[in-house]
Amino acid sequence: MAQVSLQPSVRPRPSVAKKTAYAANQIAVNMLWQACNAVAVYDYVAYHGVSAVRLSTGLIVYGVLNALFNLVAGHVSDRTKTRFGRRIPYVAVASIPYAVCFALLFSPPRLTQAGLVVYFLAMTFLFDLAFTFAALNANALYPEMYADPRDRAYVSALQQVFGIVGLIAGVALSKSLGQSLGWSRMAWIFAAVAIASMYVSLWGSFETGDPVEPFRWREALWETFRNRAFLWYVVASFLVQFTTTLFTTASSFYTSYVVRLSPLQNSLFLGGIFVVAMPVAFVWARAAIRYGASRSAMVAIALYACIEALLLVDRSPASVLATGLLLGVPVAGFMVLLNMLLAEVIDLDARRTGRRREGMYLGVNGCIVRLGLSLQYAVMAIFFAVSGYRAGASVEPPSAVEGFRLLLGLVPALFLAGAFLCMRVYDRMRSL
Repeated sequence: MAQVSLQPSVRPRPSVAKKTAYAANQIAVNMLWQACNAVAVYDYVAYHGVSAVRLSTGLIVYGVLNALFNLVAGHVSDRTKTRFGRRIPYVAVASIPYAVCFALLFSPPRLTQAGLVVYFLAMTFLFDLAFTFAALNANALYPEMYADPRDRAYVSALQQVFGIVGLIAGVALSKSLGQSLGWSRMAWIFAAVAIASMYVSLWGSFETGDPVEPFRWREALWETFRNRAFLWYVVASFLVQFTTTLFTTASSFYTSYVVRLSPLQNSLFLGGIFVVAMPVAFVWARAAIRYGASRSAMVAIALYACIEALLLVDRSPASVLATGLLLGVPVAGFMVLLNMLLAEVIDLDARRTGRRREGMYLGVNGCIVRLGLSLQYAVMAIFFAVSGYRAGASVEPPSAVEGFRLLLGLVPALFLAGAFLCMRVYDRMRSL
């Protein structure tokens, strides 16, 4: 079997400027994606009066179908051969529709309620499809470009710093800016920033090339799911990202009906998470080098579950803001460590198969994470149906208020317990 080198020998180590430029793509990746998760459903339900149950039900079906596109996008990327590389052309082309579709999602025409549901699902699908090709290929460059563990940890931390900037804008500012400037204007501003950051990232990107013939579709899937380390990793990652995405989506309702926060306080609550996470990201990177990424991830998972449980008892804006600051510590761990763990899994596969297949692994990982979004929407749909939530109402019944407490404070702990166990198995398997 042909062997692939994990340590590129034909290129010098990238400069700090190149590393920084490459990492800037995380502004675009996180800002638009997180803003869509944080406020898109809230905008259509609270401001356009769309049925939350109908919207959530449609998103379940959409999520399952769109998850499959991650597999296709990853495999196509691995098999692409152009003079510009495998990944870079997709980033260059897909970045513009990714940003434009986001802006159009928040700029709906005047339609009936049923028409708004169809428009929302259609624009979300197109946005997510463009996101898949842009983000998957941008992230697929990371394991190939940075094989040295210290470079990999440093660049991962840099990515998270830029990613946190995007998260602060997407999660913390999108709601307040949408309410003050208008949802459409906010979205077009975000779209322009996203395009700029993706093209800055291209300046710092390169590909080492892979002379080995890639797998065909069936063989690629078979080899991917034969990798037991990947299976344990991806289940843990799925459960972690399900809980963080659920938090992102449900927090707008929590801070509107459970513990009411002003637009400024809401920005401080969500923004505080990521302000804390920014410097802590480098601490997690050092911990990963010293203790291992998987062991560090177990600590982050346990810490996140304990801190989020505080939302069960928070009663004042001050206590909610304090909880948000504490959440920044484990969130920084997830952002740095999951990235490093997937790169580690890809390296192990390259040693076993003789081929680098970042695209397929990111595609399968993305597919499973998207199925997690469908699970999230299923949980939300059940909650809306049984809690007595009333779309557009200024005051919700006690059942809905207490339901939001359980949704953010208790439900995540159940899924995080599974994530911890999976990561523990991965750590033992990796140590053998």
